[in-house]
Amino acid sequence: MLEFLVLRFIRSPVPGRRVRLGIFHPAFEAVGGAEILVASQAEILRDEGLAPELVTLAYNPERWAARLLGLPIHLVEKRHWSDLLFGWGRVGKLSQRGKRAADALASFDQVLAHNWPTSAMLGKAPIRARKLWQCNEPPRGIHRREANPTLTARVQATGGQAVEEATQHFSRDLTAYDRAMASFSSLQARKQYDLEGCAGLDVIYAISAFSRDNARRIYGRCEEQVLYPVVRFPQVVAPRSGLDRNTRRVLVHSRLEVLKNIDTVIRGFNLFAASSPAPCELHVVGEGPSRPSLEKLAQDSSPAGSVRFHGFLSEQALQEVYAACDAFALLTLDEPFGMVFPEAAARGLLMVGPDHGGPLEILEDGKLGAVVDAFSPEALSEALLGIWCLDDAEVDRRRTEADRACRSRFDRTAIRPQLLALLGR
Repeated sequence: MLEFLVLRFIRSPVPGRRVRLGIFHPAFEAVGGAEILVASQAEILRDEGLAPELVTLAYNPERWAARLLGLPIHLVEKRHWSDLLFGWGRVGKLSQRGKRAADALASFDQVLAHNWPTSAMLGKAPIRARKLWQCNEPPRGIHRREANPTLTARVQATGGQAVEEATQHFSRDLTAYDRAMASFSSLQARKQYDLEGCAGLDVIYAISAFSRDNARRIYGRCEEQVLYPVVRFPQVVAPRSGLDRNTRRVLVHSRLEVLKNIDTVIRGFNLFAASSPAPCELHVVGEGPSRPSLEKLAQDSSPAGSVRFHGFLSEQALQEVYAACDAFALLTLDEPFGMVFPEAAARGLLMVGPDHGGPLEILEDGKLGAVVDAFSPEALSEALLGIWCLDDAEVDRRRTEADRACRSRFDRTAIRPQLLALLGR
């Protein structure tokens, strides 16, 4: 299963000494998906007796002390007075931080980096440790086209004039990106820093085939076998049967930002509601910079009161919204994985996702949920109408199969042996 692992050289520590493992992540401040993934991974490794230690550039103990289970935290100074002498420019500051990080990483036998810029910092660090990078996704702002292939193709096909905000935004980004790359710039220097740093890594592996293929386009290598993220599935979920056919409720749960493409979901929901013989509701859970524009879109184009913005919810309130909805729809663009999809499956929601990226892999190319053109409101509407055309027996069969399949692939018990094999245990 993981044949590629046996080909990797693992440095052996002194006999009788415990292997020291460092996990290097940029920051534990906001509670985001990447940070939760690190915490889940560290929990598995701790339970296996590996005693991981965390190295980071920023740490908020009020938000993270309990979540990180008392694991040792090594805080690298993000800023230092010497940066005034040696850290001019963004890459100069990155380089100085990388040197301070190398001092913190020097005593480890293995170091596992997560998000940019720790991947490049680790690759450049002159340390004896085996250096691994879990490529959640290559830095999308630095490798604009290679890490965003679907959006790039959309801009080329439409000239950036498509209706969805993401394409318009990305078209402007590409123009600015090309201008910056045409002459010496901070962006060009960061790209070079990333390529040079990642060339010094011993292992690059990805959390999805989509991220793996993107990484190969950029770095020229990435392990064939992917290691999917650990999903924290709920232990007890109230049983469901059939669909509510009196009010058709759809959930979208995401950070509200341009790349999540929620404006297309709203447009698709409007078409669905116009064709439905029963009242429809779209419940939007999450916060982010796009909320004002999404609220205006819903106010201007959706049936009155049909789109409800909940913002950030407590765990109990979140579960109540999940329990009230029967379908989950999210058409996020160039998404490396999509943790909310297996979480929705575990709660019995029938899913609609994009026809590319990590969500397509989670949905097994349409076996576990509908996959549609992420830029087509019409396709989303048809998928939602199709859900409510199913009889209750088929609905229950689909939700049971989706839950079973996701747990079998992404539960801790499935990921644990692959992670341990990667680390040579």
